[in-house]
Amino acid sequence: MSRQRGEGFPRRAGRPAMGASMSGVIVRWLDEWGEECFVSLMLSALILLLGVEVIMRAVFRHSFPWIDELCSYLFIWSSYIGVAIAMKRKEQLRVLCLMERVEKRFPRVGVTCYVISELTFTVFCCLVVYFSIEMLESMMQYTQVSGTLEINKIYVYLVIPISMVLTAFRTLQSLYRDYRSGNMRFKGRGD
Repeated sequence: MSRQRGEGFPRRAGRPAMGASMSGVIVRWLDEWGEECFVSLMLSALILLLGVEVIMRAVFRHSFPWIDELCSYLFIWSSYIGVAIAMKRKEQLRVLCLMERVEKRFPRVGVTCYVISELTFTVFCCLVVYFSIEMLESMMQYTQVSGTLEINKIYVYLVIPISMVLTAFRTLQSLYRDYRSGNMRFKGRGD
């Protein structure tokens, strides 16, 4: 009895299955870890820069004003992208005490409220994208430059439409996955 290559042996973790395209593997990795990796890099840079600033002030009695500004921008970007991460993991803030009671007595009403809630939040994200793009267009006409880094502030505010598009996508993706799994209900972190 001869074995075909790869038959009968467990696949090692982290390696794509035979026949899986590399682009599929990349898309799956981005879906699972893209935002987390991006935010982790930004927060790591923020911590490193703040550490350098503290050492410079304490030891050398000198500071770099641009570090404070850059750390502020890194924090803003991390916070906005963090909203999409929270939506993906279903860890966003919600008041669930009323919905838990409704779901117990009227399961169909609970499902309807869940879908309406998710779609309403998606519409909100789309409205924020629309108005933030208008804001960015006006900022392009009247350039604002940051104080110490002297970069165009449009790069700071660009996070608003990017994060809201990502958040809307993650909300719809979560709703779709819940529909496919047959688990259309509000979930808390402990669920």
